[in-house]
Amino acid sequence: MLLWPLTLLATLAGPESDAATVELRVEPERAWSGELSLMQEYRVRTAESGSASPSGVLGVPPAANPRTDQDLRLTLDGQGRGYRDHLQGQISAALWVDVDGYTPGGQPDLFGQISDYRQPLFVVYALSAEWQHSLPLETLRLGRQVSEHGLPITFDGGSLGLRLWERKLSLFGYAGQTVHFFETQPGLLENWVTCAGAGYRPSQNLRLEVDSRFEHDSVLSQDAQQRVWVYAHSYGLTLSTRFDESWAKLFVRGLNRSASHAGGALRLVFPSLALGIDAQVSAQLRTLGEISENENPFYSLLGPSLPNLRSRVEVWKEFGLGQTTALSLRAGWRVRQLLRGVEGPFNRNSGGVYFQTELNNLAVKGLFATGILEWTYVPWSLANDSFVVLGGSAGYATRRIKVDAGTYYQRWKVNYYREVEELQDARTVYGTVAVRALPWLEVRARYTLEIVDRNIQSAFFSLREDL
Repeated sequence: MLLWPLTLLATLAGPESDAATVELRVEPERAWSGELSLMQEYRVRTAESGSASPSGVLGVPPAANPRTDQDLRLTLDGQGRGYRDHLQGQISAALWVDVDGYTPGGQPDLFGQISDYRQPLFVVYALSAEWQHSLPLETLRLGRQVSEHGLPITFDGGSLGLRLWERKLSLFGYAGQTVHFFETQPGLLENWVTCAGAGYRPSQNLRLEVDSRFEHDSVLSQDAQQRVWVYAHSYGLTLSTRFDESWAKLFVRGLNRSASHAGGALRLVFPSLALGIDAQVSAQLRTLGEISENENPFYSLLGPSLPNLRSRVEVWKEFGLGQTTALSLRAGWRVRQLLRGVEGPFNRNSGGVYFQTELNNLAVKGLFATGILEWTYVPWSLANDSFVVLGGSAGYATRRIKVDAGTYYQRWKVNYYREVEELQDARTVYGTVAVRALPWLEVRARYTLEIVDRNIQSAFFSLREDL
């Protein structure tokens, strides 16, 4: 719009005047922008036969001889935007390939539960397009997506959000078919979800939100011979507030005719003191089974979740040591306790009190070290099930290279890859080397040794392209 008046002024000034010559360079606005990340990963894993238990961690006998497993994982993650960021798109997908053949159903497998799931496995986690920030339309999204209200659930469908009354009132809703990533025989148009809700902001720092969600799913009966229809109505109330870097949230949820969740979280930050407090507590008040309200590729495999209470409190403080060295101290307490039922796989009681230190730019820029001292225990069994463990790491990191090595302990460790397993009293030792070979290419190698009732060694080799 400014080009023609500036050109006219230059012409009227005359060709003999150098000062009157106007050069105008107009940088064209980029109509589209985005990022794309590709990763190719090869993993080889070896494990000895178990010795601490006559049955494996998932109830199957351990293999008599050491076994090797090789897998490939290819991932694609990207997002794009255009029309002044009003239009956005997202994609996330993965391909899992078992290189050396899959264990037939009914045979013991050291690397996870026995299954006859399809190979190779291709999963689309997200594939959506949305239009946003055109008041009163806040967002309109179509495709595979994760719910932004209530507990997370993945579905294929559409979602809508509106902002009204000077942005004090928000209305939202979504509907579609729920996605069960590891369902062996998914039916077409059999699982549905619909949700509606509203939010109200009486002040700049306070927000109240209510939502109501209905699910209609088909699951296999206990004898796996027929499908059973499952209906669920979940609903929730959330109150949140925010002041600068500090915030707090309280929530309560119900499922059908009973309460299902309640809890809250708090973060207090004092920038002038470089001090902060993080705290959270959440209670799952009923058993969640066929409809877990937390449907994703990982939790789908864990089975029923028993009622439990989880809590964590952490205090952190940062110090400056000299011109570049920074010291961070953290002290905290965490606990997970079943409210009803007997402990079993993926339903464990545990607790710990810990103290952690972290040093960055130690003597040399990029050099870092961490250490953790933890007293781990089982609630109500302090005399027999408590002990002290140590962990830590050290490394060097710049824009071009990162090298680190360390160790940590976990009383219960859940391993995810293409399958899932629960390890007990796991001491993990690891080392990683990552090199940014080109501005868009990272080469990474990682080794882990998991010391449990057997030794599990894993090596990961990956290429990542950021385009």
